[in-house]
Formats: sequence, C-alpha cells, structure tokens
Amino acid sequence: MERLVLIARLKPDVYERAEQLASVEMTGGAGQALLRGSTFLSPGEVVFMIEGDDVDLHTRQWFDDPVLSTAFSSWLPLFEGPLHAAREVATWGGRTA
Repeated sequence: MERLVLIARLKPDVYERAEQLASVEMTGGAGQALLRGSTFLSPGEVVFMIEGDDVDLHTRQWFDDPVLSTAFSSWLPLFEGPLHAAREVATWGGRTA
C-alpha cells in the first residue's frame, strides 16, 4: 500500500467552507475504488492523504479526468497557492511501509 499526501494553504476566512467540503465524501468513480483517503484540516491548511496501490498513477488519472476531478474542484477556490504533494519517506509505530 502506497500513500500520497496533497497539501494546500487555505485562503483567509474559508475554514467554515472547508469544514463543509471535508464532511462530504470525495468520490471519484470506479477507478477510485482502488484508493481510500482522509482529509485533515487546520485553520490555514488542508491535507488530503490518499492510500492505495499505484497511488501516483490513480491520483493523476483522477485529476486529469474532467468527470472524476469534479469531486475535487469545489476545493480549488479555497486554495491560496498551488496544491503540492508530499511522499512518505518513513514509517514508525510497528508498521512497515
């Protein structure tokens, strides 16, 4: 299982809207059945953690497909700056990557 984290800084005063969006499950169609994820929210940032096999490939397909990417498009106006990725480089706590 691979993990990918997508991080974006939020514009001021959008936290409430971000909470609303985070409470709605992001669905991406049949291809996304191979992935699962979590959304983490702070007053200034949002973090999307995506897990699955070939997570890079499936995430790119998700964003490149105009139909599947609509699940994510509601977030875009809330971002101040670009969405960027962080890859897992270490794991701790008795679990292996």
